[in-house]
This record gives sequence, C-alpha cells and structure tokens, in this order.
Amino acid sequence: MDRFDTKTVYYGCQVIFKTSNEGQTWTVISPDLSREDPGVPANLDPTTAADKPRPGGRHGVIYAIAPSRRADRDIWVGTDDGQIWRTRDEGGHWANVTPAALTPWSKVGIIEPSPFDAETAYAAVDRHRLDDFRPYVYRTRDGGKSWQLVAAGIPDGSFVNAVRADPVRRGLLYAATEKGVYVSFDDGDAWQPLQLNLPVTSVRDLVVKDADLVIGTHGRGFWILDDVTPLRQLDTAATAGGAKARLFAPSNAVRMRPAGFTGTPLPKDEPMAANPPDGAVIDYVLKAAPKSALTLQILDAAGGVVRRYSSDDQPKPADLAKLDTAPEWQKQPVTLSTQPGMHRFVWPLRHAAPPALSEGNPYADGVWAPPGRYTVALTVDGQRLTQPLTVKPDPRVTLSDDAYAAQYALARRVEQQRERISAALHAVAQLQADLVKLRDAAPSLARDIDAADTQLHTLAGTRRAPNPHNAWAFPPGQVQSLRWVGEALDKLEHAVDDADAAPSADARAGATRLQPLTDAALAAWSAWQTKQLPAFNAKLKGAGREPLVVKSD
Repeated sequence: MDRFDTKTVYYGCQVIFKTSNEGQTWTVISPDLSREDPGVPANLDPTTAADKPRPGGRHGVIYAIAPSRRADRDIWVGTDDGQIWRTRDEGGHWANVTPAALTPWSKVGIIEPSPFDAETAYAAVDRHRLDDFRPYVYRTRDGGKSWQLVAAGIPDGSFVNAVRADPVRRGLLYAATEKGVYVSFDDGDAWQPLQLNLPVTSVRDLVVKDADLVIGTHGRGFWILDDVTPLRQLDTAATAGGAKARLFAPSNAVRMRPAGFTGTPLPKDEPMAANPPDGAVIDYVLKAAPKSALTLQILDAAGGVVRRYSSDDQPKPADLAKLDTAPEWQKQPVTLSTQPGMHRFVWPLRHAAPPALSEGNPYADGVWAPPGRYTVALTVDGQRLTQPLTVKPDPRVTLSDDAYAAQYALARRVEQQRERISAALHAVAQLQADLVKLRDAAPSLARDIDAADTQLHTLAGTRRAPNPHNAWAFPPGQVQSLRWVGEALDKLEHAVDDADAAPSADARAGATRLQPLTDAALAAWSAWQTKQLPAFNAKLKGAGREPLVVKSD
C-alpha cells in the first residue's frame, strides 16, 4: 500500500500492478523486472535442472514491494531471483540498483525503506535454495548506488527473512531470521539476539506497531514483545561510571480498565497467550544488587505521593488450605526486583488501598488515578532517579478533564469514609473474637460477655451464625449499623469509580446522604468504647481478668 495515498495498492508477479479504486481496475506500471535468464543453480543435479516448469529463461517473480516512507511516488522492488529495482516516479522510469554481490537465485524477501531518509533502505536476502544458509542484510545510504553487507553478529545458519527499521529511533533495526529475532542499535553494523522467551523458530516477518514488536513465525503463531521503549533508549552509558541504576522514560500509559470476570480459567494445557500488562510499564536496570531496599514512587503533578512500592514489600503466598476459590484465580502482583540486570515493573494506575481496606496486602489497589502528568521516582541506595509519565484516557471514551477530576474527588471521599468504617468493623471483629476466648475461660461472666457481644453485633450490624463463614449472607440488622453503611459505601464507590464517567446526580446525592449515617455509626461505636467498654472491663478486673483492648490496624 502506498504510504502517501492509502487508496493506492500495488500487486506484483513479474510486473507491478497498481489500483486506486479498490481493485476495480488495475494498471501495469513496470516491465518484467525478473532476470532475463538466471541460469541453473550449481547445487542442482542434472535431473532436477532439466525439469523446467515452463520454457524460456525467466523464472523469477517480484517478491518485495516497498513504497518509500519519505518520498512520494518512490518505490523499491525486490525479486526472488536476486534483483533490486527502484522508481522515483511511480513506474515512469525504473533503475536497476541490484548490489554487485547479489547473484541469481538470491531471494530478496523484504526491502525496508528508512523511516528517516529517502536514500536509505535495507534488503533481507535469503539464499538457502543455493544451500547457502549464511545471513545477508544489505544496506544502502545513497539510493542504491552502493550497498554494504551488514550482518555481523547473526550466526551462519540463521538466514534472514526480513529486516524492519524502528520508526522512532534512527539506526535501530530488527531482523527476522530462520532461528529467531536479532536487533541492531547501530544501523546494522552489529547485531545481537533478541530471543528472550521466544522459541527457536523460523521468523518470517515482523512489524513495529506503536511501541510493540509483533512477529509472525512459521509454525509457532504470532508473538508480541510488549513495549520496546527501553530498546529505543538503550546505550552503552546506561549504567556507566558511578551510576548504580538507570530508570528508562516510560511510554505513555493508557487508562484502560482490565476485563472483569471472563469465565472459568482455562486448563493449564489449553493453548493461550498472556495479555499485555494493564497499567504503566516501568523499566529499570541495576548495575549491582542494592545494599538497602529499592523504592519506587509515583508522584502527581503537584509532587504528592500517589503510590509507593518497596522491594521489602512481598505479597503473602496463597495458603491453599484457606483459599475459597481455585488457585488459578489467584493473581500474583509484579514486585520490585533487586537482582542485577534489567527489570520491568507495572503500576496499575491506581492508588494504594488504605490499610483498613487492604487486608494486609501491600499491593492492594485503591481508587483509579485520573489521566494526567505524573513522575516516576526510583531510589537505589540513596540515588534518586526520576522520569516523567503521562497517563492518557481511554481513547474510546470522551470525557472532560473536569469530569475526571470530579470522579476522582468523589471516589477518594467515599474511600476515606469506607476506610473509617472498615477500621471500626475490624476492631469490633477483634473484640468479638476475644469474647469467644473469654467465654471459655471465664464461665462466671457468661451473662456479661453475651451482653457485650450482643451490643457489638448491634453496632456492627452482624448476626451470630452457627458457621461464621456464612454470616455474610445475613443482611445487616439496621441501617445505622457499621456493616450497612460500609456496604452502602462500597456499592457507591463502585458506582463512581468503576467506569469512566462524571459522577451522576444520584451518586453525589448518595454520598451526601451517607455522610451523616457514617458519622452516626462511628459516633455510636465511639460511645460504646467510652461508656460500655470501661464498665465491662471493670467487671473483668473484679474477676481477675485482663481488660479488653481495642486494637487499631
């Protein structure tokens, strides 16, 4: 397809056809560009050489058509019998610019015009039909007048099927070979593997889409290397001198909400690919393991801390004996690695959940951070590295900045109320657990213990159940209870924060109505601690027992 006129498409056989009306009519814009007579390959035996599919000397076809990215009407063409052509006027005149070293039966699989210079192009040449499995990548910087073989670093046996240029960093090239992917940071002068977890397989082509590298293989499907931003920034000075680490400038993050319930997890033997990570991808390199904890902060435009991570914060391993869902549902968060080398961390674009709502999980998420400008700060043994980060809104959603700000403000307000209620509920539950133990240890106080337990159930809005795990199924006892208010606030926060939309009038009104109920439920809990708890503890003291203590999170 033409890069300047997307309605124009080219098609090749021995000649090139052009259409600009969706294929209704085609025009021939070239002569036969194959070799007059490529001869007989030296590696063919006489019987095979005599088995000609058709009379005549021409056997080649056009294999690569590459319109320029920089000059209109400029097209490069390669054939599978070893020729490269160029036209600067969309077929009015053709010039044979074949490298002198390119012999017949060399397949020009891909030609890649430079995204930066109209006179620069790269050609991937495959000669395995001649039993030559060496890599061949040719580069021209003068429009095809001269070519250089630039394949150093790609081993013999990994013949090249395609070369693609990165559209952002000049000189960054990717090669699809018969045994994997290679990368060059110096315009092809030197290559190194970019294999990672890719199986050793024939890679037929690749394309750079935004910041992702997508490849097509022969037999192992499509693969994607998510976010090649670090490759675009990589240089030999990444951790040179006294630098202990490097923090790469992250790509723009898009605030797209991950899928919710998508059905039962597939069996382990079911083929499936992982989706790209949800959130802001943050890459860093450590020259050596730090002596102290590694910290990563996300700061808002005003410098306020949105999220803080530490390498000391490790998620608790799942206790299989206590899980109430299948292990497949348990998702382990990405943690900060302190090992030497390159690492990738993902911020899910959310604040941390307040302590009373996190259940002790340092990676628990709170409300969504709004689109805008942020700063990533990585601290390694006292060295603070920073990079700007832009969080963009979901492109499928049209919403003003003021609406995002209003949504964020209300979500945070509701979350703060939820935190207060949750802290109170945790304290009540802890006291109730202490009362259960006390009932067995002090049977003489059973009546007082039952009375205190009843009072706590009334405050919390909970009920006694033969099986405590089923207690959640009973509705709260009264509207003024902690549990009823907590559940109402939880539903309100979901209504406000679970979709990209300005808070509705009902959501705003609900927050206003819930505020006095929150205050009243917390005031009742405070009053119980001030009056009933001291009276109960006096009875415990009279019986020689330790007083009950309200523990905070």
